[in-house]
Amino acid sequence: MSVELAIHRKAVELAKLSVEMTTAAGSGHPSTAMSLAHLVAVLMYQQMRWDPKDPWNGAADRLVLSEGHAVPIIYAAYADLGGMLGRNKAEARPMTREDAMSLRAIESPIDGHPHPQVGVPFFDAATGSLGQGLSVAAGLGAAARADGLDRNIYCIIGDGESREGQIWEALDFIVDHRLTNVVPIFNCNELAQSDWVSPQQSAAVLARKLEAWGYLVETIDGHDPGQILRALRNLKIAQNGSRPLAIVARTIKGWGSAHEQGMGKHGTPVKKDQLAVILSEIDATAEAMCLGNAKPAELKVPAPPGKAPAVEATPIRLPAIETALEAVGLLKDFQAGKPIAPRKAFGVGLLAAGRASRRVVSLDADVKNSTHAEWFAKQLPGQFFECRIAEQNMISAAAGLAAAGKIPFCSTFAKFVARGYDQLEMAIIGGSNFKVVGTHAGVTLAADGPSQMSLPDVAYFRSMCHVKNFNGQPAVRYFFPADAVSCYRFIELMANVEGCCYLRALRADVKTLYKADESFEVGGMKVLREGKDLVLVGAGYMVHECLKAADELAKYGKKATVVDAYSMPMNVGPLLALAEKSGGRIVSVEDNYPGGLDAEIATAIAATGCGVSLRPVCVTGIPKSGREPQDVLDFLGIGWRMIAKAAS
Repeated sequence: MSVELAIHRKAVELAKLSVEMTTAAGSGHPSTAMSLAHLVAVLMYQQMRWDPKDPWNGAADRLVLSEGHAVPIIYAAYADLGGMLGRNKAEARPMTREDAMSLRAIESPIDGHPHPQVGVPFFDAATGSLGQGLSVAAGLGAAARADGLDRNIYCIIGDGESREGQIWEALDFIVDHRLTNVVPIFNCNELAQSDWVSPQQSAAVLARKLEAWGYLVETIDGHDPGQILRALRNLKIAQNGSRPLAIVARTIKGWGSAHEQGMGKHGTPVKKDQLAVILSEIDATAEAMCLGNAKPAELKVPAPPGKAPAVEATPIRLPAIETALEAVGLLKDFQAGKPIAPRKAFGVGLLAAGRASRRVVSLDADVKNSTHAEWFAKQLPGQFFECRIAEQNMISAAAGLAAAGKIPFCSTFAKFVARGYDQLEMAIIGGSNFKVVGTHAGVTLAADGPSQMSLPDVAYFRSMCHVKNFNGQPAVRYFFPADAVSCYRFIELMANVEGCCYLRALRADVKTLYKADESFEVGGMKVLREGKDLVLVGAGYMVHECLKAADELAKYGKKATVVDAYSMPMNVGPLLALAEKSGGRIVSVEDNYPGGLDAEIATAIAATGCGVSLRPVCVTGIPKSGREPQDVLDFLGIGWRMIAKAAS
């Protein structure tokens, strides 16, 4: 009873500080935070095996707050426990109450939603865009399982949030991979932002859904410490039975204060002139629970189960491409000069990277036989995670794996990567070191038609190539290989570059352009042919079209320089210098919508004020099916004949 009493008292303290923090900030979500007071008190003070002085310990239990707007309650507990702040151990210091009161200030690491990059290492990923946290938790759990760590991952999810389909993608993933070390906890306070939560997300219905999903479900009063503790004790029972545990907690939004309960309180801090009233109501709640005189037990945070081994920091080196091709039976084709699709080279490079380092893991969305991640899956099954047709979960799970020190490569068709653009951006915000590979990119997959063609992706990723992350580096680095050799080497570059990388890989078999020992650099380009009259610059499949167009122009006495602009952000200076020596004219050629390579070059021209002119050739209409790539290219006006015409 004394432990339960101590938890009640701690919940009161945390609820009051959450209210004070949000009032000081002038914004925030105190009522949601208050609904979690007891759950957080149990988890952070009694259940989780962790050390507030060492939140970097990779063997400790973790808590992912999927409903990120409730974060004041986490900050309140973290400050009370003296948890460390700092972007690294060298600058670490304990969090104080004064830090908590700086919530949302521009100079403060105490952000409005969980944001590890600004200096709160308790968080493994940025959350707050709802529906994503359980996938992150699943990634953390998958990494712990792969590394043989006795580590539990708890994830708090809002009841309204559970309407998000990604939650159910993650619940499937947890069952598929038997991640019994991941515990989803649903905070059922019945109030969403603008209305009551749908009956479909009620505690009773959620419990039935979770049972149907294969979970051992505990439905509890989320303000009863005894019930919370008993439910969590069932974790071992669930793990012994190979069933994941899920907790459905009925809570009160605005617990402790009648004024903070009911409709219309979401995201509304207490006004300063009302603060004393609300705090006194919370105190009155404590008195009504007879918390005044009894002596509680001392809450002691359980120690971590161990210390995770240091993450290896050695560069990942791939063998010669011939060695890697031989491992999958493609060496003879390569030596015979047969065309090889870049997507196959991705599979070759992925397997080689996985063999070079156990940190490299692969996630695929049920297209591994097309992306050729299946070679990795078959030969390195302990490093592979099938995600099925659930791209959003795949990307957020990759963020969790990255937080545990892995280097995840997510692969699916480039068109379906778009399903996870929000998840991808959140992973970037959180500083995740992850790689995304979109195969079957552009229009040259032809016969399947526009529903399978990725066309806005280059503009999307280019925009983030020119955003600096908190380390001062590009938020994204983009690669578009024109052949198998370049694709293979790009995998090596990506594995060694910290942060998000996107590889756009072709479906079509294409001629090999580069020697086996060719080297490449991030942001670089390659000159494949030199001329004096103009520059044709492309990437991927369109490099081959540029070469054909250059041959056509040569028939009429025009000599074109051909450039493979394979990476962004691109060092455009050498390209502009080349153009100034080649008639001052550039034709950019792409098999995607505007805003990609054309924008990269145009922005540089505008910034430098040079006299180079640019003629973009790209997709400006909606495609349709065609039996051959050339049919679709010609239909869209971007085939080699039209490139030559644009150049002349």
